Amino acid sequence: MRPNRLFAAIISIVMIAATAEPVLRKPWEDSFPLSPYAMFAYKRPTKLTMDYAFGVTATGERRTLTPRIVGSAEVLQALTVIQRARAKNELPDLCAKIASRVADLDRYADVTEIRIVSGTHDAVDYLVRHIKGPETVRTTCRVTR
Repeated sequence: MRPNRLFAAIISIVMIAATAEPVLRKPWEDSFPLSPYAMFAYKRPTKLTMDYAFGVTATGERRTLTPRIVGSAEVLQALTVIQRARAKNELPDLCAKIASRVADLDRYADVTEIRIVSGTHDAVDYLVRHIKGPETVRTTCRVTR
């Protein structure tokens, strides 16, 4: 075999091996050179439990709050703010801070109370059918203006 052909054959074998290598991994392992899209490799549960805050009007209507009011412009960082406050038993303090921020904004003029809850929701039911799962109130506070 000529040197150029030998080099080409070696490169071809290496490339084929690199392409086939993800088949040898566990489905949740995600790495270079190719991604098997681990997030889609196996069925995941659709139920999720998480902590979140929302506003309540004088008539009892629920108002969604922006992540910035909770403490960050990013949704997942706002979730972390609530999780850390819960872990440190500081939810009443966080609730008061959220209420203070809400009180300063005209767009939430009808909000009279803040609730921080833990909710367990099925993603399909919640997003497709608009069915909320059970919620446990962790703390509430009044919005004073």
